[in-house]
Amino acid sequence: RTGDLMIAYRNQCKCGRNSLRVGPVLGRTQQMIKYKGTTLYPPAIQDILNSYENINNYVIEIGTNEIGTDELMIKLSFKDNSYDMEAIKDSFKAKLRVTPKIETCSSEQLEEIKNQPGGRKPKQIIDKRQHSLN
Repeated sequence: RTGDLMIAYRNQCKCGRNSLRVGPVLGRTQQMIKYKGTTLYPPAIQDILNSYENINNYVIEIGTNEIGTDELMIKLSFKDNSYDMEAIKDSFKAKLRVTPKIETCSSEQLEEIKNQPGGRKPKQIIDKRQHSLN
């Protein structure tokens, strides 16, 4: 009912049990992003971004373009000026098979984006898509 997506393991466990087991949550169906023919989930994007020590802060914006397909924009701020944008893009290409649009911002700009008026807590993922309620 929550829309959580997980992997079900039906093979025998190392401890000898044969019961059904589930793996960690991969994402939620509501968070699914269909970007350039590839299905993505925000936790996979966050894993890549969190692997870079030089990235100070980031915001993932999901939107819809003029033809109705999902668009992905990642806004980054860095701890210093010694960053390799090509290495970050290559990580996305290698691990997710797509390279999203990436933009650099100041830490102050990102904090302003994350802390929207009326919000209870900062948002690292901002979904601007129009979801239909079926």
